[in-house]
Amino acid sequence: MALCALVSGRIRDGSVTNPKWDLEPLYKIQPELFYDEAKKQLLELATESNIHILRAHAILAIAAIQNGKTRDMHHHLGSYHTLVAMDGLHNEANWPRNIDVVEREERRRLFWSMYTLDIYTAVVWGGIIRCSECQSYVAYPTEVDDDMIDDNGITAQDPTPRNDSQSFAGRAECWLSGWNFITDLYRVLEHALTRLRGYRRRQTTNSFLVGMFEEDFTAAKASVRESVFQMYLNLPDCFKETPQMVCNVKKDRFGFQAANITATFQLLRIVLFAGSGTSIEQRCQIASEVVEAFVSIPIAYLLSISTPLLHHLGGIGSILGNVLEEPLSEADYTRVRGVMLSMALLLENLEVIHHSTSASEKLRSQVSRIDEYMTRQRQIAPSAAVLTASEGMMEESVLDSQVAQSYQEIIPDGALDWTFPENGEHLGDLTWNFNLN
Repeated sequence: MALCALVSGRIRDGSVTNPKWDLEPLYKIQPELFYDEAKKQLLELATESNIHILRAHAILAIAAIQNGKTRDMHHHLGSYHTLVAMDGLHNEANWPRNIDVVEREERRRLFWSMYTLDIYTAVVWGGIIRCSECQSYVAYPTEVDDDMIDDNGITAQDPTPRNDSQSFAGRAECWLSGWNFITDLYRVLEHALTRLRGYRRRQTTNSFLVGMFEEDFTAAKASVRESVFQMYLNLPDCFKETPQMVCNVKKDRFGFQAANITATFQLLRIVLFAGSGTSIEQRCQIASEVVEAFVSIPIAYLLSISTPLLHHLGGIGSILGNVLEEPLSEADYTRVRGVMLSMALLLENLEVIHHSTSASEKLRSQVSRIDEYMTRQRQIAPSAAVLTASEGMMEESVLDSQVAQSYQEIIPDGALDWTFPENGEHLGDLTWNFNLN
């Protein structure tokens, strides 16, 4: 039932692009029907922690994100982590003794999938990290295809799970190599997020722990960026280039890993970049690179990732912040304008997710109105070297309330939190949720 709830929601939101499927009959059943039934059945099994129960909570957490139900997402994440804690399942030594090879591999995939989801939600919604990688004693999934695994064992030349020091050389034949690399990125992301929060906390509190344990986040993150970038460069091309989807499961699995690696790599860059106090030029540069990275992914993969991708894009707001509240030179204005137009192009590709056809048009309309304002400012004060965007724009009809219409059609209720600029007026109600505080 949980899987039906997630798949039904994805079908509703246009995520299934394979032409061989007749989707029309599937639209007739609302995803909530499956979702509510799955929740009802789980209530009767509240304290059981077999793999099916764990997996059901995991899938319903993702379905809750798909449906914009943030509280439900936290409920299912909390239920999953409670069951894991009750039986000490963060350590393979505590797993049931009688499980076979297939279930062991499934449990490993489930554990690290939920780890990445935990870090993802901590970044996007500003929550706590429930599962730390340094306290987890679960091996990565073995990097062999599923048809090489059965209850008798693993049939492959090198069935050993990859360790942290292994090179990717020679491992491009299995999609799980890319999947495990995504987990690597989230492990780095966990530590980057922890240090970022510690660094920001130091600005507001005088904790005696800071002097004992905290490193200088601003000094450390440059070396982290370099290390992560080198990790990415060492990937086989099949995990760095996302080809068009061909509706072949084996080939498309590699495409999905490449798309997810791109998205996660950019998410990590955003966290490492956050709070650095850099110039408008630098902020626009990385924001533009993040948008361009997503634009480079074929639309079929973006639609399949669906609603969670929209939350990834909220990171762009954390980079630009209240940039239009600052004095803008002509060059700065041009850079900000370029980012907004790139973002409009990306939104245009994603409008089908929530059946909206106006989000990108509204964003382009805002750009046009800002252009008009800047033109008038040049005519009024052609000798001014610096233009203060916030004061003028608030006074002009650029920000007419009739123009600042809602973007809620493409993003579910409760999914929005960041504002670009800080007061949100230039982009209407496009205030995506992305909390790094």
